[in-house]
This record gives sequence, structure tokens and C-alpha cells, in this order.
Amino acid sequence: MDFIEHWLHISPDGGNGATELLIVTILALTTMGAIVAVRRGYFPKNFIKFLERLGKRENRDRFDK
Repeated sequence: MDFIEHWLHISPDGGNGATELLIVTILALTTMGAIVAVRRGYFPKNFIKFLERLGKRENRDRFDK
């Protein structure tokens, strides 16, 4: 796991792969959390309309500028 060293030509962890493992772990946990949130219905069914209503709640012309 040295993709940072290969892509960016720097070695933030001294070449042992700890930084890459941390990045991959965080991405995997974030992805799994998003999948669980969607499957359990934590997001409204029509998310766009929800955001539009949320935007109109305070300042109606906030998104038009």
C-alpha cells in the first residue's frame, strides 16, 4: 500500500503504509455509513425537494444570488 508514494512522490509515513491504511479505512467506513443511512431511511425519499424547502425556510432569495 504505497499509493501516496507512487502518485505524489512523497512519503508522509516513512514508507510503512500507515497513512494509506488510514485513508482506505476512513473511506470504507464513510461509504458503509452512507449505505446504512440510505437503507435505513435516514434521508428523505425526495432529498432535492427537502433541500428546496429547507432553503426557502429562512431566506427565500438566498440561492438565487
